[in-house]
Amino acid sequence: MEQETKTHSTGSVRACQNCKQDFNIEPDDFAFYEKMKVPAPTWCPECRLIKRLQWRNERSLFKRKCNLCGQDKILIYSPDSPYTVYCYSCWWSDKWDAVSYEKNYNFSKPFFEQFKELFLKVPRLGIIQQGKNLDSDYTNRASDNKNCYLIFAANDNENCSYGNVIWTSKDSLDNYSLHSSELCFECINCVECNRLMYSQECNSCTNSTFLLNCKNCSDCFGCVNLRNKNYCIFNEQLTKEDYKNRLAEFKLNSRDGVEKIQQKFDEFKKKFIVPAIIENHSTDVSGNWIEECKNVKDSFNCGNVEDGKYLFGVYEAKDVMDYTYWGSASELIYECSSIGRQCSQVLFSNESWDQLIRAQYCSNCHSSSDLFGCVGLRKKQYCILNKQYSKEEYKELLPKVIEHMNQMPYKDSLGEEWRYGSAFPVDIHAFAYNETAAQEYFPTTKEEAIKKGYKWVDFAAKNYKITLKSEDVPSSIDEVDEKILNEVVGCAHEGKCNHQCTEAFKITSSDLNFYKRMNIPVPQLCPNCRHFARLAQRTPIKLFDRTCAKCGTEIQTSYAPDRLEIVYCKQCYNLEVA
Repeated sequence: MEQETKTHSTGSVRACQNCKQDFNIEPDDFAFYEKMKVPAPTWCPECRLIKRLQWRNERSLFKRKCNLCGQDKILIYSPDSPYTVYCYSCWWSDKWDAVSYEKNYNFSKPFFEQFKELFLKVPRLGIIQQGKNLDSDYTNRASDNKNCYLIFAANDNENCSYGNVIWTSKDSLDNYSLHSSELCFECINCVECNRLMYSQECNSCTNSTFLLNCKNCSDCFGCVNLRNKNYCIFNEQLTKEDYKNRLAEFKLNSRDGVEKIQQKFDEFKKKFIVPAIIENHSTDVSGNWIEECKNVKDSFNCGNVEDGKYLFGVYEAKDVMDYTYWGSASELIYECSSIGRQCSQVLFSNESWDQLIRAQYCSNCHSSSDLFGCVGLRKKQYCILNKQYSKEEYKELLPKVIEHMNQMPYKDSLGEEWRYGSAFPVDIHAFAYNETAAQEYFPTTKEEAIKKGYKWVDFAAKNYKITLKSEDVPSSIDEVDEKILNEVVGCAHEGKCNHQCTEAFKITSSDLNFYKRMNIPVPQLCPNCRHFARLAQRTPIKLFDRTCAKCGTEIQTSYAPDRLEIVYCKQCYNLEVA
């Protein structure tokens, strides 16, 4: 499709081929494209991010048989998916070889059509796990966890349940982006905390509840923007004795008590300033939730990255762009999702790791180099469509394939053309839109998804026999005993939301022990609806132009201009809060 191009001194303004909105390509962007030897993108940064997120099924799990060993397993592909799916041990075994699915390159058919045929045939890795995961079957994109349940993008945890982006934490439930913490509940973007509940954007806080943007605080309740404090309630400094007496007035052991305090806290925090960006020890960055980065722009949830742009969930990487998830000493990555562990010069690829070098348009390839359009290869070199070539044959054929991609573009179901330089067309993606992280960060309806050419799946009815309605769940934890372990609890949303609601859920014995230990009420929502409720508390994965409410400096922030928060630039916020 032809697109309008307007050249300016600052770069090039183009119309997105997908959403039709204008987007800017900076001079530094063109320098990166030249280095990677790729054409400039035809989709805007947000549309490119959404497309990459559609490769990322984190939380949709299914019970199905492995197509190799025949055993029932918990996998990320539904029994109705068109793929051959192997469990973890079978996929990594020597019982099969992806080279056996090789295809001769056919210059009479578009490349993406040939790749799609290969993609449908090669067995899929049914669950993404690394290291030792003990008693943690219901986890995905997880490494070295012990006794964990329904945690995702999670590494090195013990006794944790119901969370995403949980790292090196213990005995914690219902959290999002929790690092190096213990005994935490309903926390969002918190680091090195202990016994912290209902809190957000906190570091090194202990034995506290309902905190926002606090650091190094202990025994605080309902506080905002505090540093190095203890015995405070709604930012009022108290003595230790007064604090304990006042704290006893709050009935956090009951749902009614929690909801009442939540409403009060929501009103209280409106009076306080918020930083335009959450970042620590970083230089020349934009986006949000940036840790120890340098020259990283328009990026979110990143740490230890240097020279990057349009990133999400990337850690320990250098010289990368349009990259979503992972890193681990990787460099020169472009338009990829879930690539990591010493990978380099990887383009338009997904779900590949462990020193994948000089690879393009690959999926599930590992410890390999010089691959193009390959699926499921391990320890291979000089392959196209899984066929082995000599070094000389590969180098002769590769430029011809790229030229062919431009001369004979692939047309999708909407009539859009796809040439070299575009990531995989959406009709080649492995999952439906509402099975992936795209639905979590950029939610849409079935009708809108289908209109855009995205896949959508109607989840099979569970037909659970609910034995305890949500409204009948006791408000106070004091009223709950072990009988609840035998109940099928109905989710309060009843499947009427757009949150992948399971409609019913069970309370496990470890859940009940945690609720009793922390003296908190039993939930009325299923784990999926609780997850989406946490996501709703975060600002979106996009930037808006605003001015600092104090000094008037122009800033970029994830707080939209119509939001009521009082947003300060970094300098003004630190002067007032630090």
